[in-house]
Amino acid sequence: MQIVGKKKVGGELLSGLLGGTLSLTVSSLVVKLLGLIYKIPLASILGDEGMGYFNSAYTVYAFFYLLCTAGVPKAVMILVSEAKAAGRADIERKIVRIASILFLSLGAILTAVFIIFSAPLAVVIGNSRSAYTMLAIAPSIIFISLAGVIRGYLSANMLLLDVAVSQVIEGAGKLAIGLLFAMVGKGMNMPLEIISAMTILGVTLGAGLGLLYLFICSKIKIKNEKTGQKESKQANREIIKRILFISVPITVSAAIMSMTNIIDLGLIMRSLTEVGYAESEASALYGNYTTLAVPMFNLAVSIITPVSVAYLPILTRCAASGDTEGLIRAERSSLDFTAILSAPMTVGMVVFAKEILGLLFPSSEVKLGASLLVLIAPAIPFSSLLLVTNTALEAQGRVKSPLVSMIFGSIAKVIVSLVLITKTDLGILGAPIGTFATYTISLLISLIIYGIRFKRSLPIIKTYLPPYLVAIAAIMLARAVYDWLYFLIDGRALILISIALAALIYLGLLTFFGILSLKKMGELAKYTKT
Repeated sequence: MQIVGKKKVGGELLSGLLGGTLSLTVSSLVVKLLGLIYKIPLASILGDEGMGYFNSAYTVYAFFYLLCTAGVPKAVMILVSEAKAAGRADIERKIVRIASILFLSLGAILTAVFIIFSAPLAVVIGNSRSAYTMLAIAPSIIFISLAGVIRGYLSANMLLLDVAVSQVIEGAGKLAIGLLFAMVGKGMNMPLEIISAMTILGVTLGAGLGLLYLFICSKIKIKNEKTGQKESKQANREIIKRILFISVPITVSAAIMSMTNIIDLGLIMRSLTEVGYAESEASALYGNYTTLAVPMFNLAVSIITPVSVAYLPILTRCAASGDTEGLIRAERSSLDFTAILSAPMTVGMVVFAKEILGLLFPSSEVKLGASLLVLIAPAIPFSSLLLVTNTALEAQGRVKSPLVSMIFGSIAKVIVSLVLITKTDLGILGAPIGTFATYTISLLISLIIYGIRFKRSLPIIKTYLPPYLVAIAAIMLARAVYDWLYFLIDGRALILISIALAALIYLGLLTFFGILSLKKMGELAKYTKT
């Protein structure tokens, strides 16, 4: 049941938001780079053992985080976009107010649950001393619950720059405050588990700062929005029902993925201790994986994710207005965007895994991390395609479909990880392979659902193959130059030169073959600006 009626929007939705998409992409990149910068001195302060406490707590926290954020921005974004399609600013405001009360209450409840069960959870995952870190990060759940609502509202109004700035504020706060507290703890010779807890307080306080900025931006938007409409008399119960109808399936699907990550954590820790590793040694191995390989994979995904965020309102409004032709063009445009972004990152992380990690981390840690990165990087294109496909499904009312695909993908991950980690000599190398299996199976299920429901298919091969072939050519040429100059130029400088060269060759080849052109950029802009 729709909250608002349909209204034909036609071509007015097709006049551009490229700047907004790019601002989100750049901010995500900045936040992830801040995270990498953050982890370099942090890894030096805490060591692999301390990073194991930090990352173990963060993995569990991610589950609670997703319960409050995975479906919230999308639900608000979809409902506000429907209201905008009908010209109902009064309903927009009511949606935001009700969603704020609903999810602020949920955030408070989950914070209390996380605090109460932090010690038992730490024992369950096999890393008991991570409980202090869990306690320190728990209060941030309240902040991010409300922030998710405001981000959804601002995104639906295409105020993506405000969303981007809030993300940078949050990341910068985490970096500055976290490192300050870590150095204080180190200087006072505190135990590693206490230093880890002090460090993660930066995440909590950074989330508070980001929320404060979002709150100011939303108040300015509402104040400047002139409307003569009286507030809708639509029942609060109906709005709550729609919010839950959209947010719950999205949240559950994300929670399932987070839960499988926790299962992965337990599998890794317990299987390593069963074959003779001490808990601290197992924590060190897990710390290597989650400090080196996983952040690089997440960096790539975070650069691609803003595309789905930016396209969701336009897809929703096209669907709500019955503009099928515009919907199909927008889907194709989002595929173009994600293919161009994901191709060089995927190929680059495989070809230059050791060298990229060597820029950021001590050489003693890089060998294992590079092997893990090579195994997890091929999941990037599958993850990006899954984002686009699920966004298209959600925009057209199929919010439960991603849940189905994630259930199958998560089952695959548990089975593959369990077999590879516990039944073979691969050990921790089985974890990234399990991640690859997750996204492959999930994508396959989502594409099947899409094809059955809408009687059409997404042009994946036609869209993705050219950029990936170009990326392979560009990066292999850069690799040849790197190997040729290896003994002549300092290694760190050379890898930066090689990355810049690969980027130039990639962009040049994209332009030469017409994969990226002014016309194509114009098409992209139509779907990424109001």
